[in-house]
Amino acid sequence: MITKLKIEGFKGFEELEVSRLSRISLLGGRNNVGKTSILEALFMFHDRLNPQMILRQFALRGVGAISFDPESMWAPVFYNYDLNKKISIVAAVNSDEEKMTIKFNPHYVLPSIPATAMRPGVKPTQIRTDQKPEPSFALDLVYDSKKMKNQTAHLLMGVGGIGIHIDKASMESRPAAFLGARVATNPSEDAQKFGQLDILGKQDKIVDFLRIIEPNLKSLSSVAMGDSSLIHGDIGLSRKIPVSYMGDGVSRLLSIILAIATANKGIVIVDEFENGIHYSAMSKIWEAVSIAAREYDCQVIGTTHSYECLEAAYKGIPEDLRNDFSYVRVDRTDNKTTAKCFDYELLKVAIETNMEVR
Repeated sequence: MITKLKIEGFKGFEELEVSRLSRISLLGGRNNVGKTSILEALFMFHDRLNPQMILRQFALRGVGAISFDPESMWAPVFYNYDLNKKISIVAAVNSDEEKMTIKFNPHYVLPSIPATAMRPGVKPTQIRTDQKPEPSFALDLVYDSKKMKNQTAHLLMGVGGIGIHIDKASMESRPAAFLGARVATNPSEDAQKFGQLDILGKQDKIVDFLRIIEPNLKSLSSVAMGDSSLIHGDIGLSRKIPVSYMGDGVSRLLSIILAIATANKGIVIVDEFENGIHYSAMSKIWEAVSIAAREYDCQVIGTTHSYECLEAAYKGIPEDLRNDFSYVRVDRTDNKTTAKCFDYELLKVAIETNMEVR
């Protein structure tokens, strides 16, 4: 679990320190202060061996296509779009410090390696057969911790498309899921996650969590619908119905809980946590999420623009789990971003005295 975070050179952050993160952390602040960018840095830190690690960020922000060149694809994640700078993400993970550094390498030459050492990403639709061998553009990713020093991978952009080459097989990533604010969760992906739990006999746990806001729910099942699947639920009607028919709150909670349950010892990131959830159900959802995070040993970090969401977290998280909660207020003044951290007790004082902490 990440308890502290320092970001340098990533997107709008020349430098940012977050001194406290907990099992459940909520980020607030005005528009365009970098809340979502913090989530993207955390996700990239965990998902560091995925060739789509940067393309995903564009997709989650609603960008459907982008030019196949470093200036368009990679420069936007560097501070001031400057590929000559470097990105540094340092995280306190339990008692260890882990660091990931990202540098642009315009002259990387892929060594002769077996196909198993290369993870493919995105390939162009056409490749010229008379193309001369050329160096690839690459982002060099260097990972350091107490246990592993200078573990290196290279995110490649070349004539063969996008892929990632890992210098040492010991470099690993952690389970991570990102629920974006602009892109709806794919119901088929939820059905696949539910199927994984069903095989292990853990589907009843998911039902228990959903009953917190839908007491009539008796069971869930994944039902094939053509080439995809949908999760259906029994709420006492003459037939099972798609979970989406039960309301946005149930659907949103199901997506979050399934992400938590399948990211054991990893991280689940939720941008604009309140999306699709009526304020009256918010406290119950925070109760379910906090219990699930403890149950599956998973860290959950989200953002919000809503005071009702923040107040609901304060009210909904069970008393024995309140030490697992932190609130981070993100501010930006004169291009400098700062993060003020609140534990549960400090947030309680702020809310009860009507302080503006959003």
